[in-house]
Amino acid sequence: MNLFKEQNTKILVTGAEGMLGSDLVKNISLQLGNHRVLGLNSKSLDITNLSQIENVFKNNSISHIINAAAYTHVDKAEVEREKAELINVTGPKLLAAVANSLAIPVVHFSTDYVFSGTGTKPWSETDVTIPPSPNYYGETKLLGDKEVLKNRINLVLRVQWLYGAQKDRFTFLRDKAEFTPFSDQWGAPTWTRDISRVVLKLIEQQAHGLFHFAYDDYATWEEVYGFVCEELQLATRLIPKKTSEVKLPAQRPLFGVMSNKKLLAQLGEQNMGSWKTSLIEFLNIQKTKI
Repeated sequence: MNLFKEQNTKILVTGAEGMLGSDLVKNISLQLGNHRVLGLNSKSLDITNLSQIENVFKNNSISHIINAAAYTHVDKAEVEREKAELINVTGPKLLAAVANSLAIPVVHFSTDYVFSGTGTKPWSETDVTIPPSPNYYGETKLLGDKEVLKNRINLVLRVQWLYGAQKDRFTFLRDKAEFTPFSDQWGAPTWTRDISRVVLKLIEQQAHGLFHFAYDDYATWEEVYGFVCEELQLATRLIPKKTSEVKLPAQRPLFGVMSNKKLLAQLGEQNMGSWKTSLIEFLNIQKTKI
């Protein structure tokens, strides 16, 4: 990567021990070397504490920030509103403010939960954002996006339905005689490893603004878990339900599919591939761990 070789690049990754953060640290280390990444968890860096943020920059030569710290408990956010707002709004705001004063770009992650989920057309970056109600998680993520995007050099990447080494959403089906997936929520399971690879390309290109990460195809959770059962040759019986049949504290966007056209244009790619291809590879890796 020419950009990284030319600069004294050191990337700060917050939330470094989380599902996405851990893959980011791993991928940056593999491509650039361990000395080019500083991964900090919430104990090492509380992103809601301004003095802690300032001390990290004072004691380290940071060239880029990737904020993978987030409050992601969708239903708990309805009651833990202050905590959700602190981590998803105040934290990104403080990080972006300190980074802005040092002319350092920030990469931040958002979610399809900022959209209403009505309709059948994939959401683009220019579509109106109205989180379903109630969904305080989606509201806080949207506010965090706006804080980060106040500086034009920053980048927000919206992602959805994440899975990875630290959150295997699928192989637990081996121990289930029955499972109830949603039949009316549309999107695509997204491997955190794929996101981490794209993020480095975007940083190399000095991309900024708002982008959606999405594969070229999508499905319902019912179809995703049916696919997993086939791949793992499981006898688990799927009993699909509609979202309205399950009384959840927070509403979900039913159609959360996002368009990848802007991302493809930025990367100079023709396609992002299928969610099935990535999931097959992930499941094969998980098989070796048994």
